Amino acid sequence: MQNISILLCVVTALATFYNLFLLIILFNHIYFVILCRKINKLRIGMKKQIDNISAAEQQEEVFREKADHYLICFINGCPLREQCLRWLVGQYADPNLVVQTSVNPLNPKHGNEHCTMFRKKQRVMMKRGFTQMYYDMPGRMEKSIRWALIGAFGHRQYFEMRKGNRLISPERQQRILETCRRFGWQGPIVYDGEQEEWDW
Repeated sequence: MQNISILLCVVTALATFYNLFLLIILFNHIYFVILCRKINKLRIGMKKQIDNISAAEQQEEVFREKADHYLICFINGCPLREQCLRWLVGQYADPNLVVQTSVNPLNPKHGNEHCTMFRKKQRVMMKRGFTQMYYDMPGRMEKSIRWALIGAFGHRQYFEMRKGNRLISPERQQRILETCRRFGWQGPIVYDGEQEEWDW
């Protein structure tokens, strides 16, 4: 009888130990899952920070490169300066240059809320190339549209845009659309590609 009691005590102790062991494994698993989630959140947060830093560095590089050949602005009293590409790019101008092409600060139309040289700091979807645009057009219509676009943009710029060497701004996309509609083309305007870019 005493042996049975000892055996029962041993079995109970083993069962308790086994349950405790399972409980420890369960807690470890829960802790591991929580830890993995926290690490994943940290990783996502760090990736966003890196992406933001990378985007800021890219923007700085683009603005610095653009400052050499863009009409910039140095009117620090302008109320629109923080949203204006001309002023923002002007902050990256080379201070060692003797001559710089910039907006005339003495012109009363500049440097105020209705500035005629204001260029909003925004990115837009630019189109690239339209080598496929004429494929479905009747010959006479295609010729009329082509010559009208050459007249509107000039021979050089037209072919640069057509080949994809010059990006096509939303304003020029609208001009191309209006020209095609004016000559009777109701089909889609087919571009070779697109990319997001500053609306210079």
